[in-house]
Amino acid sequence: MCGITGFIGKNPLFDEKMFREMRDTLSHRGPDDAGIQMWGVDLNSCQPGQKGAIGLAQVRLSIIDLSSAGHQPMSNEDGSVWITYNGEFYNYGEYRKDLEKAGHRFKSNSDTETILHLYEQYGIEETLKRINGMFAFGLWDKKRNVMILARDRVGKKPLHYTMCPDGSMVFASEMKAIFAANVVDKAKIDLSAFVQFWTYGYETGDLTIYEQVKRVPPGHYAVWSGGRLDVKEYWDCPFGVNDNQNTNIDNLADELEALLCDSIRLRLISDVPVGLFLSGGIDSSLISALTAKLTGGKITAFTIAFENERFNEAPYAQAIAKHIGLKNVVLHVTEDMRSYFKKIAVQFDEPFGDSSSIPTYFVAKLAREHVAVVLTGDAGDELFAGYNAYAKALQLWGNKEQRRLFGRRIDWRNKIMDIPLRFLTKPSKRLTDLERIMSQRKMCQILSDDLWSALEGRDIYKTREQWYPRVSDADFLSQMQYVNLKTYLPDDILVKVDRMSMAHALECRCPLLDYRIIEFASRLPYAAKIDSKGRQKYLLRKILARYVPERLTERPKMGFSVPWAEWCRGEAGASLRDRWRTSSFPLLKPESANLIFPIDKLGWDNWQWNAFCTLTYFGDR
Repeated sequence: MCGITGFIGKNPLFDEKMFREMRDTLSHRGPDDAGIQMWGVDLNSCQPGQKGAIGLAQVRLSIIDLSSAGHQPMSNEDGSVWITYNGEFYNYGEYRKDLEKAGHRFKSNSDTETILHLYEQYGIEETLKRINGMFAFGLWDKKRNVMILARDRVGKKPLHYTMCPDGSMVFASEMKAIFAANVVDKAKIDLSAFVQFWTYGYETGDLTIYEQVKRVPPGHYAVWSGGRLDVKEYWDCPFGVNDNQNTNIDNLADELEALLCDSIRLRLISDVPVGLFLSGGIDSSLISALTAKLTGGKITAFTIAFENERFNEAPYAQAIAKHIGLKNVVLHVTEDMRSYFKKIAVQFDEPFGDSSSIPTYFVAKLAREHVAVVLTGDAGDELFAGYNAYAKALQLWGNKEQRRLFGRRIDWRNKIMDIPLRFLTKPSKRLTDLERIMSQRKMCQILSDDLWSALEGRDIYKTREQWYPRVSDADFLSQMQYVNLKTYLPDDILVKVDRMSMAHALECRCPLLDYRIIEFASRLPYAAKIDSKGRQKYLLRKILARYVPERLTERPKMGFSVPWAEWCRGEAGASLRDRWRTSSFPLLKPESANLIFPIDKLGWDNWQWNAFCTLTYFGDR
């Protein structure tokens, strides 16, 4: 796992000193090694003091092939293809022998070099389709003088870029490296992205909060040639479009368990120790149980414990670890978290509205003291229908049986939503409004009138709603899952996990996000997701029950959160209220300070974390 950056243009852009400064902003992602290569407009290697027109750089976290042979940027045998790569290509060993038979020569045992030779043999699109893993890379084809940026199917690894007025391009794992190049005007805010942030806590599609910085979308690659960038999709997986012909739940459970075991097997391949995150929930417990079976229990699970019992799942995790025969290390958060809030917020390079980044930061920080790689249970809710929002949506818009089944549940959104959800009929509007953390009316109270005037006539949510036509014929639950796979998962969950883990040079691997499992989940019948009693993630529960008794796992969903609203009481809340009231940032209404940070009651934690992040980046302008 690594941090990467690079650039390409038709004219000289950066000298080595500047490029090293860009690279070194990413040193937290790769503390083990660092490399840099630059070429001039004549495509020859730069001489000392010469500005480069093309450059690739990397900071390395050594996981596979710890030797110097894994140093990057890396080239093929004749130096005609170069790559800077961040990620893991789990099944790379499947291709090595065939590539050697085809005449390719390897100098390392790294997955990185395999990508180079696959590209030579098959081209970029066929190479990407062969990679089972998580990745983002920049590949320079010297003969064609093209730079190819590519990102894994679901966006586990980040990749940002900016196109400059002269047609040159700068890219990086994190925006801080692009900012160090002084090619972006951070004062130019993407207003649609800013409103999306206040709607959901994140932006969707290729948007960032900065107008001049974009993201390569998951499942896409981009080709720079002669000052133009063409972005192309290479993978998609619509849910509910192609049904699984096998509807027997036990058979489906057997098939999924076999897939999960193989996915875990691949993700255990490492030249450094691997551990597990175990929260005690369904997803992490299942991954831990299957990993314990595959390793004979020779792996350590890590659990984070909080002093506040409302947020502490450690006792459940310990009981599960004991049952499946795993060593469980409980990592106690004893530090004052509040002193870390700003440090956590700025790690994202833009406002990011998921306050569960706080506990994620701490569990990564503590686990890194023991291992460099962990397996996680991320994506179970998206793939197997575990979110409360799904139950709420089926209560409102499902068939008669679904409305009856879920109608008994508490209407958990009533306290913040002020729109008549039951009257919404367009599927894209249903989920767009249901998953809001703030209604349109409330946003109009906190964001400036000038902002809304500038956005008049603009489709603010098109980067989210663009996915619905692909699943228009699917059932509503499948539509919700697919849109979350394309938005909430890559734009919130995976961003949070990547930034908070890589802040400590910890690699997180997610077995549930093996693309074979995503494709399997996309074809599941409704009955495999939600059973007749309304239990969600039914298929995962079915497999977990083979290893862990239900008394240890069947309890209300806790999530992974912190008491942010409680922290915003008293002195902390007063300080934030004053900062909001005195902020000169033109997109805010200072008079809304009391709405976000109430004086005499608890506020809404999502709003307050969003406000804290906004103030952190823009509040003192």
